[in-house]
Amino acid sequence: MPERFERFLEGIPIGKYREELTPVKTVEQDLKIPGHDLNPLPLIYRLYWENQGDFPDFEKFFETYWKEHLSGIDEFIGKYFWGCSRDFVRLGFKARLYRTWAPVLTQFHFAYLWKEVCKSSLEASAEMDRAGTDFRIYHPKARTVDISFKKISRRREASERRFPVSQVESKTVELVYTLESFKDKEDFLKKMGRAKSKTSRLEYCIAFHLQRNLKNGFVVFREDYPMRVEKALPTLIKTTKTDLIRWQTAMEFILKDCLPK
Repeated sequence: MPERFERFLEGIPIGKYREELTPVKTVEQDLKIPGHDLNPLPLIYRLYWENQGDFPDFEKFFETYWKEHLSGIDEFIGKYFWGCSRDFVRLGFKARLYRTWAPVLTQFHFAYLWKEVCKSSLEASAEMDRAGTDFRIYHPKARTVDISFKKISRRREASERRFPVSQVESKTVELVYTLESFKDKEDFLKKMGRAKSKTSRLEYCIAFHLQRNLKNGFVVFREDYPMRVEKALPTLIKTTKTDLIRWQTAMEFILKDCLPK
Protein backbone atom coordinates (compact mmCIF):
# COMPACT_ATOMS: atom_id res chain seq x y z
CA MET A 1 0.00 0.00 0.00
CA PRO A 2 2.70 2.64 0.80
CA GLU A 3 4.19 2.28 -2.69
CA ARG A 4 0.80 2.61 -4.40
CA PHE A 5 -0.11 5.57 -2.23
CA GLU A 6 3.24 7.22 -2.99
CA ARG A 7 2.64 6.91 -6.73
CA PHE A 8 -0.65 8.70 -6.24
CA LEU A 9 0.95 11.44 -4.11
CA GLU A 10 3.71 11.96 -6.66
CA GLY A 11 1.13 12.78 -9.31
CA ILE A 12 -0.35 15.72 -7.38
CA PRO A 13 0.48 19.00 -9.16
CA ILE A 14 1.55 20.82 -6.02
CA GLY A 15 2.94 23.84 -7.87
CA LYS A 16 -0.31 24.37 -9.75
CA TYR A 17 -2.42 24.28 -6.59
CA ARG A 18 0.02 26.45 -4.68
CA GLU A 19 -0.26 29.14 -7.35
CA GLU A 20 -4.01 28.76 -7.86
CA LEU A 21 -5.27 28.23 -4.30
CA THR A 22 -2.78 29.51 -1.72
CA PRO A 23 -3.78 33.19 -2.11
CA VAL A 24 -7.51 32.40 -1.80
CA LYS A 25 -8.77 32.95 1.76
CA THR A 26 -12.45 33.76 1.18
CA VAL A 27 -13.96 30.78 3.05
CA GLU A 28 -12.56 30.80 6.58
CA GLN A 29 -15.78 30.30 8.55
CA ASP A 30 -16.64 27.21 10.59
CA LEU A 31 -17.92 24.64 8.09
CA LYS A 32 -20.96 23.76 10.16
CA ILE A 33 -24.40 25.29 9.99
CA PRO A 34 -27.71 24.02 11.44
CA GLY A 35 -28.64 20.75 9.74
CA HIS A 36 -25.45 20.50 7.69
CA ASP A 37 -21.93 19.39 8.54
CA LEU A 38 -19.62 20.55 5.74
CA ASN A 39 -16.40 19.23 7.28
CA PRO A 40 -14.44 17.37 4.55
CA LEU A 41 -12.72 14.89 6.88
CA PRO A 42 -15.36 12.11 6.60
CA LEU A 43 -15.03 12.14 2.80
CA ILE A 44 -11.21 12.27 2.92
CA TYR A 45 -11.11 9.22 5.18
CA ARG A 46 -13.66 7.40 3.06
CA LEU A 47 -11.77 7.94 -0.20
CA TYR A 48 -8.14 7.71 0.95
CA TRP A 49 -8.09 5.60 4.12
CA GLU A 50 -11.02 3.18 3.88
CA ASN A 51 -10.87 2.90 0.09
CA GLN A 52 -8.89 -0.05 -1.25
CA GLY A 53 -9.27 0.91 -4.91
CA ASP A 54 -7.91 3.85 -6.90
CA PHE A 55 -7.32 7.12 -5.12
CA PRO A 56 -9.17 10.03 -6.76
CA ASP A 57 -7.19 13.17 -7.59
CA PHE A 58 -8.06 16.44 -5.90
CA GLU A 59 -10.40 17.57 -8.69
CA LYS A 60 -12.50 14.40 -8.40
CA PHE A 61 -12.44 14.62 -4.61
CA PHE A 62 -13.64 18.20 -4.73
CA GLU A 63 -16.40 17.44 -7.25
CA THR A 64 -17.61 14.60 -5.03
CA TYR A 65 -17.60 16.87 -1.99
CA TRP A 66 -19.41 19.67 -3.84
CA LYS A 67 -22.19 17.38 -5.11
CA GLU A 68 -22.69 15.63 -1.77
CA HIS A 69 -22.88 18.89 0.19
CA LEU A 70 -24.55 21.23 -2.32
CA SER A 71 -27.71 21.86 -0.29
CA GLY A 72 -25.63 22.71 2.77
CA ILE A 73 -23.28 24.86 0.69
CA ASP A 74 -26.26 26.86 -0.58
CA GLU A 75 -27.35 27.52 2.99
CA PHE A 76 -23.75 28.43 3.88
CA ILE A 77 -23.72 30.93 0.98
CA GLY A 78 -27.01 32.39 2.14
CA LYS A 79 -25.66 32.89 5.65
CA TYR A 80 -22.15 34.21 4.94
CA PHE A 81 -22.07 35.25 1.27
CA TRP A 82 -25.52 36.64 0.52
CA GLY A 83 -25.54 38.05 -3.01
CA CYS A 84 -22.37 36.20 -4.09
CA SER A 85 -22.34 33.66 -6.89
CA ARG A 86 -21.72 29.95 -6.40
CA ASP A 87 -18.60 30.24 -8.55
CA PHE A 88 -17.09 32.85 -6.23
CA VAL A 89 -17.73 30.73 -3.15
CA ARG A 90 -16.73 27.52 -4.97
CA LEU A 91 -13.15 28.75 -5.39
CA GLY A 92 -13.02 29.65 -1.71
CA PHE A 93 -14.24 26.19 -0.77
CA LYS A 94 -11.73 24.59 -3.11
CA ALA A 95 -8.84 26.47 -1.49
CA ARG A 96 -10.12 25.72 2.02
CA LEU A 97 -10.49 22.00 1.29
CA TYR A 98 -7.06 21.75 -0.32
CA ARG A 99 -5.48 23.11 2.85
CA THR A 100 -7.12 20.24 4.73
CA TRP A 101 -6.72 17.56 2.05
CA ALA A 102 -2.96 17.73 1.48
CA PRO A 103 -1.83 17.55 5.15
CA VAL A 104 -4.21 14.67 5.87
CA LEU A 105 -2.79 12.73 2.91
CA THR A 106 0.67 13.30 4.39
CA GLN A 107 -0.37 11.81 7.72
CA PHE A 108 -1.98 8.89 5.85
CA HIS A 109 1.41 8.09 4.31
CA PHE A 110 2.85 7.77 7.81
CA ALA A 111 -0.09 5.61 8.88
CA TYR A 112 0.15 3.30 5.84
CA LEU A 113 3.88 2.98 6.47
CA TRP A 114 3.27 2.15 10.14
CA LYS A 115 0.88 -0.65 9.22
CA GLU A 116 3.50 -1.99 6.82
CA VAL A 117 6.61 -1.99 9.05
CA CYS A 118 5.41 -1.93 12.68
CA LYS A 119 3.98 -4.67 14.88
CA SER A 120 1.74 -2.41 16.98
CA SER A 121 -1.73 -1.90 15.57
CA LEU A 122 -2.86 1.54 14.41
CA GLU A 123 -6.38 2.92 14.24
CA ALA A 124 -7.51 6.07 12.44
CA SER A 125 -10.90 7.54 11.58
CA ALA A 126 -12.54 10.85 10.79
CA GLU A 127 -14.32 10.80 14.15
CA MET A 128 -11.06 10.39 16.03
CA ASP A 129 -9.39 13.07 13.91
CA ARG A 130 -12.13 15.57 14.66
CA ALA A 131 -11.81 14.77 18.37
CA GLY A 132 -8.08 15.54 18.32
CA THR A 133 -6.45 12.16 17.63
CA ASP A 134 -4.87 11.52 14.25
CA PHE A 135 -3.86 7.95 15.11
CA ARG A 136 -4.37 5.62 18.03
CA ILE A 137 -1.57 3.13 18.65
CA TYR A 138 -2.13 -0.06 20.61
CA HIS A 139 1.37 -0.87 21.83
CA PRO A 140 1.91 -4.09 23.82
CA LYS A 141 4.37 -2.36 26.19
CA ALA A 142 3.07 1.23 26.14
CA ARG A 143 -0.65 0.40 26.05
CA THR A 144 -2.86 2.90 24.23
CA VAL A 145 -1.10 5.98 22.85
CA ASP A 146 -2.79 8.75 20.90
CA ILE A 147 -0.80 10.54 18.22
CA SER A 148 -1.29 14.12 17.05
CA PHE A 149 0.54 14.71 13.78
CA LYS A 150 1.47 18.16 12.51
CA LYS A 151 3.49 20.08 9.97
CA ILE A 152 5.91 22.57 11.47
CA SER A 153 7.27 25.50 9.57
CA ARG A 154 8.56 28.98 10.09
CA ARG A 155 5.84 30.14 7.72
CA ARG A 156 2.70 31.00 9.68
CA GLU A 157 0.27 29.48 7.14
CA ALA A 158 2.03 26.13 7.41
CA SER A 159 1.71 26.13 11.18
CA GLU A 160 -1.95 27.08 11.49
CA ARG A 161 -3.11 23.77 12.83
CA ARG A 162 -2.92 23.52 16.60
CA PHE A 163 -2.54 20.34 18.58
CA PRO A 164 -5.87 19.44 20.17
CA VAL A 165 -5.67 17.22 23.23
CA SER A 166 -7.41 13.86 23.06
CA GLN A 167 -10.44 13.42 25.29
CA VAL A 168 -9.69 9.76 26.07
CA GLU A 169 -7.71 8.55 29.06
CA SER A 170 -4.43 7.84 27.35
CA LYS A 171 -1.14 9.56 26.66
CA THR A 172 -1.03 11.88 23.66
CA VAL A 173 2.25 12.19 21.79
CA GLU A 174 2.89 14.95 19.28
CA LEU A 175 4.74 13.91 16.13
CA VAL A 176 5.79 16.29 13.39
CA TYR A 177 7.23 16.70 9.94
CA THR A 178 8.86 19.78 8.48
CA LEU A 179 9.14 21.68 5.23
CA GLU A 180 12.91 21.80 5.57
CA SER A 181 14.90 19.94 2.90
CA PHE A 182 18.56 19.50 2.00
CA LYS A 183 20.49 19.03 -1.23
CA ASP A 184 22.82 16.46 0.34
CA LYS A 185 24.54 15.48 3.58
CA GLU A 186 27.00 18.35 3.27
CA ASP A 187 24.15 20.84 3.07
CA PHE A 188 22.55 19.24 6.15
CA LEU A 189 25.76 19.36 8.19
CA LYS A 190 26.36 22.98 7.19
CA LYS A 191 22.91 24.04 8.38
CA MET A 192 23.26 21.97 11.56
CA GLY A 193 26.51 23.78 12.30
CA ARG A 194 24.78 27.15 11.95
CA ALA A 195 21.70 26.21 14.00
CA LYS A 196 21.33 28.41 17.05
CA SER A 197 18.64 26.47 18.92
CA LYS A 198 17.81 22.90 19.90
CA THR A 199 14.46 23.25 18.11
CA SER A 200 16.18 24.11 14.82
CA ARG A 201 18.55 21.15 15.18
CA LEU A 202 15.58 18.86 15.82
CA GLU A 203 13.79 20.16 12.72
CA TYR A 204 16.88 19.59 10.58
CA CYS A 205 17.32 16.05 11.91
CA ILE A 206 13.66 15.24 11.25
CA ALA A 207 14.00 16.47 7.67
CA PHE A 208 17.25 14.64 6.98
CA HIS A 209 16.80 11.36 8.84
CA LEU A 210 13.05 10.69 8.88
CA GLN A 211 11.49 12.10 5.73
CA ARG A 212 12.08 12.61 2.04
CA ASN A 213 10.53 14.46 -0.89
CA LEU A 214 8.91 12.92 -3.93
CA LYS A 215 9.72 14.34 -7.37
CA ASN A 216 6.85 16.83 -7.12
CA GLY A 217 8.02 18.00 -3.70
CA PHE A 218 5.41 16.13 -1.64
CA VAL A 219 6.78 15.17 1.77
CA VAL A 220 6.69 11.46 2.66
CA PHE A 221 8.44 9.40 5.31
CA ARG A 222 11.23 6.91 5.61
CA GLU A 223 10.46 3.53 7.17
CA ASP A 224 12.79 4.50 10.00
CA TYR A 225 10.31 7.09 11.32
CA PRO A 226 7.45 4.80 12.45
CA MET A 227 9.96 2.14 13.49
CA ARG A 228 11.81 4.60 15.73
CA VAL A 229 8.53 5.83 17.21
CA GLU A 230 7.35 2.31 18.01
CA LYS A 231 10.68 1.48 19.66
CA ALA A 232 10.76 4.70 21.70
CA LEU A 233 7.17 4.68 22.95
CA PRO A 234 7.57 2.44 26.04
CA THR A 235 10.45 4.51 27.46
CA LEU A 236 8.89 7.79 26.41
CA ILE A 237 5.58 6.97 28.11
CA LYS A 238 7.24 5.59 31.23
CA THR A 239 9.61 8.51 31.81
CA THR A 240 7.25 11.37 30.91
CA LYS A 241 4.71 12.29 33.58
CA THR A 242 2.51 14.65 31.56
CA ASP A 243 -0.49 13.33 29.60
CA LEU A 244 0.49 15.47 26.60
CA ILE A 245 4.04 14.87 25.38
CA ARG A 246 5.19 17.78 23.22
CA TRP A 247 6.96 17.09 19.97
CA GLN A 248 10.30 18.49 21.12
CA THR A 249 10.42 15.97 23.99
CA ALA A 250 9.20 13.12 21.80
CA MET A 251 11.68 13.80 19.01
CA GLU A 252 14.61 13.99 21.43
CA PHE A 253 13.82 10.40 22.41
CA ILE A 254 13.21 9.27 18.84
CA LEU A 255 16.34 10.93 17.42
CA LYS A 256 18.68 10.62 20.40
CA ASP A 257 21.38 8.82 18.38
CA CYS A 258 21.24 11.42 15.58
CA LEU A 259 21.51 14.62 17.58
CA PRO A 260 24.93 16.20 18.14
CA LYS A 261 26.38 15.70 21.63
